[in-house]
Amino acid sequence: MGTAPPAREAVRSAAREAVERAAPEVGQPRLARLGRLGGLRRLRPDPTVQTAAALWLASKVAIVALGWIASWIMRPSYRHPLRFSFLWEHWDATQFRIVAEYGYFGPPGTSNPGQVAFFPGYPLLLRGVHLLIPNWTGAEVAIGTAASFFAVLGLVRLAEDYQLGSGRWAGLFLLAAPAAVFLAVGYSEALFLAFALPAWLAARRGAWIRASLYAAGASAVRVNGLFLVAGLVVMALLAKDAASRRSRLAALLTIPLVPVTAYTFYLYEHTGDWLAWQHAEERDWRRHFGNPVTTFRTTWQVAADHLFRTPLAFAFQLELVAVALLLITIIAMLWRRHWPEACYTALTTAALVAAHWYFSVPRAVLLVFPLWCGLARLAWQRLWLAGLWLGVSVPLMFVTALLYFSGRWAG
Repeated sequence: MGTAPPAREAVRSAAREAVERAAPEVGQPRLARLGRLGGLRRLRPDPTVQTAAALWLASKVAIVALGWIASWIMRPSYRHPLRFSFLWEHWDATQFRIVAEYGYFGPPGTSNPGQVAFFPGYPLLLRGVHLLIPNWTGAEVAIGTAASFFAVLGLVRLAEDYQLGSGRWAGLFLLAAPAAVFLAVGYSEALFLAFALPAWLAARRGAWIRASLYAAGASAVRVNGLFLVAGLVVMALLAKDAASRRSRLAALLTIPLVPVTAYTFYLYEHTGDWLAWQHAEERDWRRHFGNPVTTFRTTWQVAADHLFRTPLAFAFQLELVAVALLLITIIAMLWRRHWPEACYTALTTAALVAAHWYFSVPRAVLLVFPLWCGLARLAWQRLWLAGLWLGVSVPLMFVTALLYFSGRWAG
């Protein structure tokens, strides 16, 4: 063949010069050269994944360390520490395990009517994981470990969507919350957040079908999924593209309700009661709508009038603080006209204060992601607020974890 045309040779020469300018100095490793040329840049993980992984790992180390400390110092009159496996399963975690092992209506002595207050999503997953991890406690910890990572990742991404640069603060505030220990043990909060947070983010980005599917997972895990759907409906109604409003609402009002409807029919088949879940809440967990003033007074008596032992009284003091925090969050959301967030937070709060006394509110605060995103925005603007919040929250997190690991009521 003849000599290449001058134009083609000029193009080749320009390409060689571009490669030489992009190449590093002689002797630099080839891997670094590929990285500079962009060959490995595409393989780097999402920055939100890196942030979430770092925060999640730090929280796991802290929780395990607190468990080890509790096993030794919470039994001062004994010569042997608590068994490490004993630390992880108390209260609701035990109920979830019983449901996973025997079902809601198992053999006599294995179930009680109050267990139907727990939605089936977590027990079903626990039963499936138990096929791979024969130890029930190990299966619970495995679920908490995985679900908490996706919960933190979802929160970091959601906070970044609200305010660029605030994601790490949101994840830190969640993992340093007073009730953060419940994200690591056999409770359903972490699994709920792992579904709810991607659902909310998908809706904010207009991916309504994906939001509905995630919301269905959240609804299978906790009744809070219905509050999530209500907030998403408000978001759909306020969206600018009114042309597709009907399809969005159809997806939101059908897909997430399938697990709730299926569970309602399941309970009716076994109990003959369409409201079996609600009646279990009223009978066994003393959750019913009543006078909010009476509820506050009852909680205040337990927290401050020396009617119970001091660890339990302290837990009820946290209940009061948590309710106040939720009310402040609702007011802040309304003030800023964040109507979907206000709807979700208000429904969550209403369900918590409708009881004989405030009960498990600090744990439910974990689910109120508008609070964590709002705090993260404030911390991004005013660093001293982050230090103030963490200075109060971290010691409370340590105390709550020690209470839980020792088998005392921790909310």
